[in-house]
Amino acid sequence: VRSTLHYVNHGSAEFVVYRATPADVDSGVRVGDQMYPGFPASGAGIPGDESTRVAFFALLHDQDLDTPISVYARDPAGNETSTALVHRAFPKQFARSRIGIDDRFVQRVVPAIAATTPDMALSTDPADLVASFVRINSDLRQHNAETIADYAKSTLPEMLWRSAFQALGNASVEAGFADNRTYFYEGEEIDRQVHLGFDLAVTQHIPILAAHAGVVVHSEDLGIYGNCVIVDHGLGVQSLYAHLSSFDVNVGDRVEQGQTLGRSGMTGLAGGDHLHFTMLVNGQPVNPVEWWDPQWMQDRVLRKIAEAGGSGM
Repeated sequence: VRSTLHYVNHGSAEFVVYRATPADVDSGVRVGDQMYPGFPASGAGIPGDESTRVAFFALLHDQDLDTPISVYARDPAGNETSTALVHRAFPKQFARSRIGIDDRFVQRVVPAIAATTPDMALSTDPADLVASFVRINSDLRQHNAETIADYAKSTLPEMLWRSAFQALGNASVEAGFADNRTYFYEGEEIDRQVHLGFDLAVTQHIPILAAHAGVVVHSEDLGIYGNCVIVDHGLGVQSLYAHLSSFDVNVGDRVEQGQTLGRSGMTGLAGGDHLHFTMLVNGQPVNPVEWWDPQWMQDRVLRKIAEAGGSGM
């Protein structure tokens, strides 16, 4: 490990610079049972031979604070070595909320989602709508998470940003990251799920802007997220924009920070017009708050690139 001062908040991401030889070994960071691949450091602007690597990794919201974190290298024969990553993990308090589900809501969202996910074979019989909602909220949510994780495989080996990410301006926060939600219908608990993003609202159908430069890897319906755009920023880092009413980009488009991706809406499991936004590291949702913070970006990422001989700006 070449970088220093690895501080990771619960539910958030960190960055490491390391060296693995020979240069063609498979390497990265292991956090508990989660693996985060390394990339050639040249993709982050760090000069040197191909043995220098970089990786983003995360301590997920549902992992223990003392989850072991190590950097590993594995050769084609399966031989592996690893070294513990010296770090400090900091606890974060996640909210808990009660969500009331009524007939009007399920009558609006269930048939619409059933129409776009025929493989789920969801019943739209009025007597079955609540049961169908629970299947959407649990089974389809898990299926969508797997789909999102798959997009990490298409990430570019190049860091396409050199500054903090852009948040939705003038927005009110309707829900935060890792909000533990209990759902009720007619006073009885029907489900529990974790909300892995920020719900941001301004007014109806506002332009949704790219948080930073990248390449669009998804621009279509995505189950509970409704109309959804995912932008790849390189090195396993991606951003997700959900519940849109319309699209302004297609898969493969190169976008710049502040470019319009679409307009806000209430597709999928949205209770009203808003943007559901989250950051992804190797397909795993992480708290966006740090990514919006210029100081965090400087301390946690750009400083390490500069100390390794690269350009932090």
